[in-house]
Amino acid sequence: MQEMDEFIAMLRDSAEGFLADFQASAAAQTTIAEPRPLQRELWSAMADLGWLGLMLPEAQGGLALPLSAAAELVEVMGRYRFPVPYIEAAVLPAQVLASAGNDPLAAQLASGEQLFCLAWQDHPGSEEAFADCTLQDGKISGNKSFVAALEPGSKMLVCVNANGGAAIGLVDSAAAGITVRRSASASGSFCRVSFDRVPFELLLSGAAAQQALASALAAGRLLASAFLSGLARACLRDTVEYLNQRHQFDRKLSSFQTVSHRCVDMHIHIELAEAVWRVAAESGTAATLSAAKARASDVAQDVCRQAVQLHGAMGFTEECAVGEYLRLALQYGNWLGGANAMRRQFQSLRQAEVPV
Repeated sequence: MQEMDEFIAMLRDSAEGFLADFQASAAAQTTIAEPRPLQRELWSAMADLGWLGLMLPEAQGGLALPLSAAAELVEVMGRYRFPVPYIEAAVLPAQVLASAGNDPLAAQLASGEQLFCLAWQDHPGSEEAFADCTLQDGKISGNKSFVAALEPGSKMLVCVNANGGAAIGLVDSAAAGITVRRSASASGSFCRVSFDRVPFELLLSGAAAQQALASALAAGRLLASAFLSGLARACLRDTVEYLNQRHQFDRKLSSFQTVSHRCVDMHIHIELAEAVWRVAAESGTAATLSAAKARASDVAQDVCRQAVQLHGAMGFTEECAVGEYLRLALQYGNWLGGANAMRRQFQSLRQAEVPV
């Protein structure tokens, strides 16, 4: 246990240095309403640090670390408002490939040689993954919504209906018959993807496919919670610094009681959000994961909205970092289930635990 704690401390320290350098570089600049392509040099640097294969088995080129270690790394990413789809393009595909036991593909992901993304959601607002896309004669047809981190040259891990059963397989994004409609997001882009008899390489089927997707989504929700917690903490820190610099009526803005009380309230909620995702990381139960995602989503969006207000007119400018905090909070707060959806899921899970 002590050895793992020391390793996580080193992981956080190395991440702090890497992300601080990135944030100070021109590469960190983002634009509103324009899809942000994944920077391959940055992705390769993350691979060299071992981040892409953090949880993959050593046989697949990974470090075989627990999900809690990845959550610690992602929390630091949140503190630096890292606008790169690490969870989407590394963690979720790694969970599926590890479940499939496909060592060559997993090794390509860990080395950064090949980009992957997970195409699972059939319709907006739905968790159905194995209905709309159908497999027939080795080819798939149908649609997927909100496909994150789909880049030129990516391999898609697509959830499909195979003769009434669940299946996950590999699809080349450059194959004929694929139509992509891309929209900007805070960390890159989301895509609506249509398939028209596109070649499909089967990796998992039946219960194994369903379990692999469930594991990937659970990992994504936990890491999104950690990211949102770090994001909210950094946003509040920057806001307090701003309030200590600005004056009104010859007083610092931070000295006004109503302002200071709002900041204290935000700090308390951030502490609670962090405590909940850490409990979820230790227990790993579906109910605690739902609770962590619900609380982190609410807290991050509330803190970032209040930060915009406390920055005054400056908070509405594209150049102000607080706007980037808010955009990331809105994206990850609603991705893989918003706060209300997670609360409903938590309630249904807790009711299922009660014996009749």
